[in-house]
Amino acid sequence: MSFARRLSPRPAMGFAIFLLGFLSWAVAVLPQASLAADREFGAFGPQGARMREQLWILPSGDPKVPMRATVFRPEASPSGADPKRPLVVINHGTDEATRLAVSMPVYYWMSRWFVERGYVVVLPQRRGHGATGGPLKESIGTCAHPDHYASGNVAADDIAAAVTYMTKQSFVQSNGAIVVGVSTGGWASLALSARNLPQVEAIVNFSGGRGGHAYGQPNAICDEANLLSAARRYASRAHEPTIWFYAKNDSYFGPKLAKSLAQVWSEAGGSVEEHILPPYGTEGHTIADDRAGWDIWGPSLQSFLTRVHEQAPKGVLVAADPSAASMAETSAGAPVSK
Repeated sequence: MSFARRLSPRPAMGFAIFLLGFLSWAVAVLPQASLAADREFGAFGPQGARMREQLWILPSGDPKVPMRATVFRPEASPSGADPKRPLVVINHGTDEATRLAVSMPVYYWMSRWFVERGYVVVLPQRRGHGATGGPLKESIGTCAHPDHYASGNVAADDIAAAVTYMTKQSFVQSNGAIVVGVSTGGWASLALSARNLPQVEAIVNFSGGRGGHAYGQPNAICDEANLLSAARRYASRAHEPTIWFYAKNDSYFGPKLAKSLAQVWSEAGGSVEEHILPPYGTEGHTIADDRAGWDIWGPSLQSFLTRVHEQAPKGVLVAADPSAASMAETSAGAPVSK
C-alpha cells in the first residue's frame, strides 16, 4: 500500500481547511499591518492658516525613531488641486543646553521666502531635539577629541530620510530638492552633499559648522583641524553646487574659519560659492532668523538658484559686499567677475 493510500481523507481535509483559513487570515491581516506601518508617518492634524502649516511625522535615520516636522506649502490652485512642487528641507542648529526643550523648527521668514517662490518646505526636528527627543546621536566625541565627520553623517542620515520620504508625496516633485541648513544643520547639509542624492539639486549653508564656542569661548572651535579635515572628506565626494553665507560678526564660525572651510572644500573638488556678509545685528550667527536677512542674502540666493539650473558654480566665490553686483572677492583676496 502506498503512503498516499494510507493517508486517511479526514486529516487531509482538515489540513486543507487549516491552510485555506491561514491564507484568508494572511490576506486580511498582512495588508492591514502594512497600512498601519504606512500610517505611522505623514500629516498629523489639520493645516493651519499661515502657509498651510501642518505637523508631520517622518522617518529618521533610525527606523525605530520617527521625527517630528513642520511642513509649509503654497496655496492650492483655485480648483483646489495641488500641483507637484519642488521641495526645500530646512535643517536647524543645536544648543546642547536647550536641545530637548526647543519648540518645533519654523524659521518663519526663511520658510516664507521659499514658499513665496513655489516650494514646499519641510523642517524636520532631528533625533535628540525637542519633540522628536532621545539621545543626541549626532554629537560624537568630546570637545577635546571630536569626530566632526561622523557627527555630520549621523545628522545627514535624518535629512536623507526626510528627503526620501517627502519626495514621494503626491504634491512634491521627485527631484529638484534644495537642502538648507543653519549652524549644525548647515554642517549636516554639507555632509549630505557627499551622498549626491538624485533628488537633491543644491545645498544652502547658513553659518554651518560644528564645535563652535569651544569651552564657552566665542571664536573658539573644538579641534579646528578636525573640522577642516572632515570638510575635505565630504567635498572629495560632493558633486552638488553649494552656496554658503557667513556674517563677519559670527562668534561661532567667523569669517577666517569660513574662508578656510571654503578653501579646503574647493581644493578637494567641491563646488562652493561663499558670501561673507557684513556684521549682522549683535550676533552674525543669526543671519537666517528674521525678515531683515532677506535683503542681505536673498538676492544672492535667488541668483544662485537660477544659475543652478544651468550649471554648478565653479571654484570659490566670496562676496565681501553683497551690494557689489559686479564683483566678488575670492578667498585668496583676488577680485573676479560674477
